[in-house]
Amino acid sequence: MNNLETMNETLKVVIVEDDIELATLLCKRVKQIPGVECINQFDSPVALLREKGLRVDVVLLDVLMPEMNGLDAIEPILEQYPNAAVIMNTIKDDAETIFEALKRGATGYIDKQSDDLSIEEILRVVSSGGSIMSPSIARKVIESFRQVKVHFESLTPRERDVTKGILDGKSYKMIGDSLGISIDTVRMNIKNIYKKLHINSKSQLFKIARDKFGA
Repeated sequence: MNNLETMNETLKVVIVEDDIELATLLCKRVKQIPGVECINQFDSPVALLREKGLRVDVVLLDVLMPEMNGLDAIEPILEQYPNAAVIMNTIKDDAETIFEALKRGATGYIDKQSDDLSIEEILRVVSSGGSIMSPSIARKVIESFRQVKVHFESLTPRERDVTKGILDGKSYKMIGDSLGISIDTVRMNIKNIYKKLHINSKSQLFKIARDKFGA
């Protein structure tokens, strides 16, 4: 994320929120901050993307939106406004949604039901080139990493060997041959691995392996 070049200019903020009353309240709060301007509010990401020629520094974006989901909107918004910081402002607080938003380019993630952070604090951090999360969101991120660690550590040595074989792209037969066990035993271990990790597919195994090991 590029630093925002607003040291000598007014910070330009847009709000993308389909709750008109909330959007209006947010815009009013933004306008009360010295050096900050709420230039517009939109009831969907599509409405924002239809606009051309805006100078946008910060986008406050909900996840649950009409016409286009907020997650799907992050990349097109950043393509159209490459110097903008996208801050998710939403009630969606599950770890999967949080990580997906950050992966797609969001600079921050705010629980809009929480008063832990003021809009002024959020904009101050982001305009200085930082990222920000509500404390409750940050805790969920930390807990998610902890759970991945705990789940992996619950695997037996044999289950870890089988897991490594899967992550290395080996077939069940190749895993069995390398470990000196039958294909049925490999399948039994995989069943136990999936149960302990609370997953049901190889793709999910690869995903949590990336979360833990950066693979």
